[in-house]
Amino acid sequence: MPPPIPHLPLRRLTRCPSLAAAAGGRRSHSSPFISSSFSDDDDESPLAAELFPAAGAPTLLSVARSLAASPSPSAASVLGFLRRLPRDASPHIFPHLVAALARSHAPLLALRLFLSPPAAAATSHHSFNSALLRFPLPPHLLPPFFSHSLRRFPGLAPTLLSFNLLLKCVCSSLVPRNPTLYLEIALRILHDVIPSWNLAPDKFTYSTVVSALADAGRVEDAVALVHEMVVDGVVAAEAFNPVLSAMLRAGDVTGAAKLFRFMQLKGCTMTAATYNVLLHGLLLCGKAKAAMGVMRRMEREGIVPGLMTYGALVDGLVKCGRVEDAWKVAEQMGMKGLAPSEFVYSAVIAGFCKSREVDRALSVWEAMVAGGIRPNVVLYSAMIDGLAQCGRMKEAEMLFGEMVNAKCAPNVMTYSSMIQGYFHIGDSSRALSFWEEMVKVGCVPNAISYSILMNGLCNVGRLKDAMMVWKHMLDRGCAPDTIAYTSIIKGLCMSGMVDGGLRLFQDMLAKGDAKPDTIIYNILLDGLIRAKDLPRAVNLLNRMLDQRCDPDTVTCNIFLREIGVAEKGRQFLEGLVMRLCNRERYRAAGDIVIVMMAKYIVPEASIWYTVVRGVCHNRKVWKVIDKCWDDIWRP
Repeated sequence: MPPPIPHLPLRRLTRCPSLAAAAGGRRSHSSPFISSSFSDDDDESPLAAELFPAAGAPTLLSVARSLAASPSPSAASVLGFLRRLPRDASPHIFPHLVAALARSHAPLLALRLFLSPPAAAATSHHSFNSALLRFPLPPHLLPPFFSHSLRRFPGLAPTLLSFNLLLKCVCSSLVPRNPTLYLEIALRILHDVIPSWNLAPDKFTYSTVVSALADAGRVEDAVALVHEMVVDGVVAAEAFNPVLSAMLRAGDVTGAAKLFRFMQLKGCTMTAATYNVLLHGLLLCGKAKAAMGVMRRMEREGIVPGLMTYGALVDGLVKCGRVEDAWKVAEQMGMKGLAPSEFVYSAVIAGFCKSREVDRALSVWEAMVAGGIRPNVVLYSAMIDGLAQCGRMKEAEMLFGEMVNAKCAPNVMTYSSMIQGYFHIGDSSRALSFWEEMVKVGCVPNAISYSILMNGLCNVGRLKDAMMVWKHMLDRGCAPDTIAYTSIIKGLCMSGMVDGGLRLFQDMLAKGDAKPDTIIYNILLDGLIRAKDLPRAVNLLNRMLDQRCDPDTVTCNIFLREIGVAEKGRQFLEGLVMRLCNRERYRAAGDIVIVMMAKYIVPEASIWYTVVRGVCHNRKVWKVIDKCWDDIWRP
């Protein structure tokens, strides 16, 4: 027999008491198995015994199907039916009984029925697939259960559906936990185990593994597997879509264009999902012209844009800063008989709020309510956050009260927006009262809410309280993010405790919980310069460059404040420009040259030549790439 699937040394499934005794004979309800499995509050009695003496196989099968299709099957009814089955009952009945028990209030009985069937014929690939689909097993136990079943029942022959269900569990639930381990297991199932059973992977098999590879960042491996799929004679858009999405998320427009061309050459039928991925990804990359070309191509091929297409288009336009265009698209949806969804409205409202156009966001909100859309927690949170960012806390609190009255429970992001808004207008007591209310109603603070609280406390000079919040966050096991580190480091430096800020910075680097950004470096550099410690500031600047974190205008001004804009300032900035050019970071070097010109510091000719050559070379290359890409997508 082919070898079982690779599995982990996890806890084995022990054999449970046999159900054969429960199925054989007509025992009373005082059976130990029945009495140990149910309480007296299961008021639904088993099926009537009079039904079965004259019942044939079709009748029994129809009853089993009705039990499996019931919204809430009663375990007592299923077991009553099982006890009255004849010994030569059709094995096609048992998969439905397994499914019914798996959806009852005692799902472990389904596992016991599968592992201890009343007859050997009851264990078929039908019942096995039903078990894989229905059993409420934790995801990490499904692979061991798969292997255990094959060893326990030597005559059991899994089908391709069995392996597809297994791969779906491994790739969807287990790969995010440990990509290195479980991706290798998925690839071994695909390349070794499935062929050993004389089965050929289909589009669902390939698309499941390809999607897992792409989501884990292994785009090259995903592309290689797509090519392998095509060689095996399987061409499916479902496998190409996740790779296209991953490439566009990473900004690899050229690679996505090549893959799309490859799909066309291999005769792959484009689906609406493929075009949705392309539209959204292109807009995220700032390729609005190409995205419109994709839209026209889609319509020319007879694929009618649906809610998902318009949702991807609106969200992509918002994320590339074209909120007005996104709202126009949403209005066109209504003209074409497609009512904009909550997702569309939340994207537009969040976009207007982000650009500080709160009044436009409120007008969209009113149009949404007039259209009969009931706001959900995402919509309320987006609108409240926009009002809070602009300091309009009275309106934010009114909307918050409306949200509570509408029985829509605020989440941690809603409370965080209110807390940040009150800190922003200087009302720290009201901010703290919202924090207390958030904890009281059971909302668990996250790294963002802790960061907002610590930053607000530091800004009002309550560093000691902020440090207590920091300690509480760590005690709860909540890993601080970059914003949290920034808040505490800023508070320490503002209080003159620069050494404490540097120690926390070193702790940040050692733990690797978050990556320092330009803001954190600028805070520490400003603290060192104010402390008249220029050598340590220069050393920190060197580390900043080594970490590939580019200095900005604030960084330059911090140093120029100490060394002046005369000859020393010019030498410092020119040296900084050359060091960036040596690392081929020409854009950042160009930004420093702009700072020099604003300070009336003229760089030497060699500096100009190096920066202009690097910047122009990169722009020329990207211009050619963009032109080629637009030619590919031209309708």
